[in-house]
Amino acid sequence: KSPLILPCCVCSERVVLCRAEMKILLVRHAQSGNNIVQATVHKKFAAGVTTEAQAQEEWLSLRMDDPGLSQDGLAQLAKLRKHCGKLRKKAQVNGNIKMICSPMTRACQTAKAVSEALQVPVVEVRGELCEVGGIYSVERRQQGNGSAFAKVPGRAMSAHEIQTKFPGFDTSKLPPQGPWDQARGFEDTNAAVERARRVAAWLRMPDLHREVGPSGVLIIVSHADFLALLMAALYNVQVQDASMNPDSEMSAHGVSECTLQQEISKNAASVYQKFRISLAATTLLLLGENGEFAVEWMNKRTHLEEKGCCVA
Repeated sequence: KSPLILPCCVCSERVVLCRAEMKILLVRHAQSGNNIVQATVHKKFAAGVTTEAQAQEEWLSLRMDDPGLSQDGLAQLAKLRKHCGKLRKKAQVNGNIKMICSPMTRACQTAKAVSEALQVPVVEVRGELCEVGGIYSVERRQQGNGSAFAKVPGRAMSAHEIQTKFPGFDTSKLPPQGPWDQARGFEDTNAAVERARRVAAWLRMPDLHREVGPSGVLIIVSHADFLALLMAALYNVQVQDASMNPDSEMSAHGVSECTLQQEISKNAASVYQKFRISLAATTLLLLGENGEFAVEWMNKRTHLEEKGCCVA
């Protein structure tokens, strides 16, 4: 049967698929240092103070390879952690909780808090859940009569470093030596699309469904753009090339937290807008044994909309 396609919004009623279903909770990391840079750069760009080229230049010069959470991010994380106490009931989970996360620092920090709140003893770290673009740095190089930034491999943590910083994390799926990304460098959008399709195919594997069970949940802690591509893959939305992403030249996550709304409005088909999850927010999916797919809730962030917590 074809996948069950629902509007990308919070569903008013619970959807029951015709076969046993697996619940998948998507969690986006809390605010990182790069999100602050993105917001600052975008504010000037949206106000017309800088051009797109100048915004790109500023973003690349200020961004970090693998940033941790900001102070606002830690505040968001505290709210998310408190909210996790209600997640079992809201998601109707009374069985096994399997948790996997991106090896990027901001995702690991978020996963640690969520796992502690839900008393999940082991978090499995998987490189294929990293953000679109991966870990990269930039260096200025001569180009004609001027200079420009070139993207080069960045500084990624090793499996040992992740285990040291986050005790109890299972890094057996990562390379045993060297950085987890093997110093791959910048990943283009087409490669990220294929990676999302591979993860979507893995999520449909019967062995995984049996491991999690219909009363359990698989929690995936990852990043805005990769989670958007993953949902697109589950929905069977075809992303032909980087033109689906209006800020592809600035890497998939772009110069702004809201992915250049002025540009994205010209490209309503963008999966980065359609399937966007806010910082420290959650989306609950239902995936049937036959690959049928539905959304239980989308981009839930009411736990952040309280006094003293920044919502981005």
